Amino acid sequence: MKIIAKLTAAFIFALAVTGCARVSMLPQHADEVSFEGMEGKTGWSKYEQVSTFRGYTLDQVYDAAKVGIGSAGFALRLADKSKRMVLGEHGMTMHDWNVIAGVYLQEEPGATRVKVIVEGSKDIGFSGDVTSDGWPGKILTEMRSYLNSVYPRPNSVDSH
Repeated sequence: MKIIAKLTAAFIFALAVTGCARVSMLPQHADEVSFEGMEGKTGWSKYEQVSTFRGYTLDQVYDAAKVGIGSAGFALRLADKSKRMVLGEHGMTMHDWNVIAGVYLQEEPGATRVKVIVEGSKDIGFSGDVTSDGWPGKILTEMRSYLNSVYPRPNSVDSH
């Protein structure tokens, strides 16, 4: 009986570990990300959103991405300006073992495009895929708030 209990515990642990989202699952460079295409729910517990920040430099938006990740409740795990990306991890929520987020930047004339990718754990759980689709919007809202407070300009942020 002890063997069955140990095997069951090991199986449950293995499912939990393999189902957890890890920042290494996200693209590690903005060049690996398409800023075109689908937005919204794009996979099992995966959500994507693109926005354009007009009138701000890449450096300003990069700083805003770090603030936005943190203000949305994610711990900063990796930020690299040369790779134009910021990665964060939320940890356990009511519905996920772990939630990860990546903010990717693409410089354009007079603007910076931002793509936010958020993924929850891949476990099925009792209620299936219930990762919140609001995470990308929270991060973008926090980025806008930071930019508007530090570099206030009328009509400077244009959402896609």
